[in-house]
Amino acid sequence: MSQLCEFPLVSCIIAVFNGEAYLHEAIDSLLAQNYPQLEVIVVNDGSTDGTPGVIGRYGDRVRLLNQANYGVSTARNRGVEISNGELLSFLDADDRLDSRKIAMQADAFRADPRLELCDCYTSFFWSPEISPEGLERDFRYASPFWRQTLPSHISSWLLRRELWNRVGGFSPAMRYSEDTDWFSRARDLPMRRLTLPDVLTHRRLHEANVTARNRDEQLASLAQMFKAHLKREQSRTAE
Repeated sequence: MSQLCEFPLVSCIIAVFNGEAYLHEAIDSLLAQNYPQLEVIVVNDGSTDGTPGVIGRYGDRVRLLNQANYGVSTARNRGVEISNGELLSFLDADDRLDSRKIAMQADAFRADPRLELCDCYTSFFWSPEISPEGLERDFRYASPFWRQTLPSHISSWLLRRELWNRVGGFSPAMRYSEDTDWFSRARDLPMRRLTLPDVLTHRRLHEANVTARNRDEQLASLAQMFKAHLKREQSRTAE
């Protein structure tokens, strides 16, 4: 692993499709980071709502890449392609970061030159515009998972570009669980990882979340991911 300079450039990629309602909160949380070297890249994945206008408010504080609607995996991959940072991160367009997140994770990389990925804990919150009736209709509201704090959500990652190059990009063929698939491939290399004990990422739950739709297809994607993981495990065992 290469030794990082005191404040390595961090590139954060936001892929967005029709995200005008919450995108400004995601971008604001990035621009509020108490870290001096940050590149914010927003990939507009063919939005048909007011997303371009939201992005335009930020001027040259945000790098914009427009593309047709190829999906979140391709959008994130293209964002990495045009990025310049030694360290990479991703933020979902409806999530928010604690202002300390990137600085604390960058400190971890400076402390451990062999570290490849640092994540943290994520809290969940229901978007305030959802009515009580809407909450009762949402299957996730009855589940205890959203009341917990969990690591390894994509918005919690900070990783070395070298790790990205070793793992490769997100699979464009996967419409769901593409981040879980990427993390599984990285872990199977294996990689050197550190999870900070702090809650530094806040994940919004709302009626348009991908996790609220097409549960059967999501489960099929997870099954595909686990099958690929087991195949990699068997290959290593056979060597």
